[in-house]
Amino acid sequence: MQINLRKAEEKDSQGIGKVLEQGYSIKSVEEGIQVFRNETAKGWSFIVAESQGKVIGLVSWAMKGLPRHGLIELDRIAVSKEFRGKGIAKKLFDFVESEAKEFFSSKKEKLRKLFLFTHEDNERAISFYTKMGLEKDALLKNHYYDNKNELVMSKFFK
Repeated sequence: MQINLRKAEEKDSQGIGKVLEQGYSIKSVEEGIQVFRNETAKGWSFIVAESQGKVIGLVSWAMKGLPRHGLIELDRIAVSKEFRGKGIAKKLFDFVESEAKEFFSSKKEKLRKLFLFTHEDNERAISFYTKMGLEKDALLKNHYYDNKNELVMSKFFK
């Protein structure tokens, strides 16, 4: 199976909406499309994984602070259910690292830290992020929802 990773475009919105609906607390494809449009309008960079012209995965990230801080937040990473377990999430994660390093290099700076939030009880995500080199950094109580804590995970670069 050939996978192509590239920057998302507006024409991908339907496919992105479908992937977001499967991977997050998003109620419909239409809501997923709105999330994509709202987040790109706020400066989030979306990368899609596609196979045979179909969006099968995505990742989004943004720089935080100033370029000299070398800090990015990974916001979303998701793969369509039928394509999970095939290494696509790892490819997306590695692509973000590479893209972020290039971004900071173009600013004559270095990527110093990648961080993200995940539900404290999302064992599958925590396991994946740990394999990608992230460590548990902090716990945010009742952050997005009552009685649901968020874990902050981080990866530092030399």
